[in-house]
Amino acid sequence: MRLIRRAFTLVELLVVIAIIGTLVGLLLPAVQSARESARRSRCSNNLKQIGLALLNHASAKDDVLPYNKDQAICGQAGANTGRGQFNLSNDGAWSWVVMAMPYLEEQALYNQFNFALNSYDTSTSPVNNASLAARPLKNLLCPSNTSMEPVRAGQAASYFNWNGYTFGAADYTGNLGHVWAGWHDCGAIPTFADPERKGRFDKGGAGTPWVNGECMNEQANYNGVFKQVGPRRLSDIVDGTSRTVAVFENMHWRGGNGASFDYNSLPDAAWVNPNAVVDSLLKPLNNTNPAWQQGAGDQRCRGWSSNHPSGGHALRADGSVGYFNENMDHWVRYCISTARGRESQNE
Repeated sequence: MRLIRRAFTLVELLVVIAIIGTLVGLLLPAVQSARESARRSRCSNNLKQIGLALLNHASAKDDVLPYNKDQAICGQAGANTGRGQFNLSNDGAWSWVVMAMPYLEEQALYNQFNFALNSYDTSTSPVNNASLAARPLKNLLCPSNTSMEPVRAGQAASYFNWNGYTFGAADYTGNLGHVWAGWHDCGAIPTFADPERKGRFDKGGAGTPWVNGECMNEQANYNGVFKQVGPRRLSDIVDGTSRTVAVFENMHWRGGNGASFDYNSLPDAAWVNPNAVVDSLLKPLNNTNPAWQQGAGDQRCRGWSSNHPSGGHALRADGSVGYFNENMDHWVRYCISTARGRESQNE
């Protein structure tokens, strides 16, 4: 007796396809969540490596953290300027990331820079500063920042030079504190309530001082772990290194207060640029509020930000890394931003 093979009917085939589609729909979010969890872990590890570099630099350099070398020339002359103190070339400027490179497993790259020339200089061959600064550094790129390139065109070189160069990108910035500072001031951010009624959020006041980053004699007003120009010591963090943010994620979003928020990168997102790798925690985490923005491409309103869900990482000055909710209390953010505020609040 001959067997007759029976094929699937159209209805049965559609049912199978529907079941497979449902299973895929159920599994896809779980797969995406697992991938993001892995990216978050790698991003956290990047910050841990940066933390080790900061602490090892301080250990090797008599308590001094890696620091920015920028011009800082306003109202001063000669040896009193950043240019004079650091013997910089005409547009010479170097970031704390560059100073930390020997402790970030980048000694070979660091040794190739000619610090007597500008960071964007192309006069030497076969290797020149511009080509070295265009290389991506693995510990400076967050894996969740999938929409942006590791090497970006049109980048600024320093506080003073916005001509546009091709440089390696940075997704992490050093904490200037809770300050209202030039190139980082973002006047659209409101004055939040100080629970201790000391007016610490008042922009230009003692708690949130105005700092002109162009001026060498105003650098002392920064109340965080880093300054725009010049060194800071680990021992300057009197609030406790475990309670003070040193470095945080920064996607350098273009932002804007129009109909749509621009998540593309600003021209100050390069690791060689000392202005790009510091910022103020005056601005809330993942600030996309149109009322707290000042127009597309206004770099003063970029700040602590990430592509992780509902929050972002920050490195504490003791080398530990935390994940912070974007809806954290403004007072908590203030307390962890200052290195010498002596506030009573824990995170």
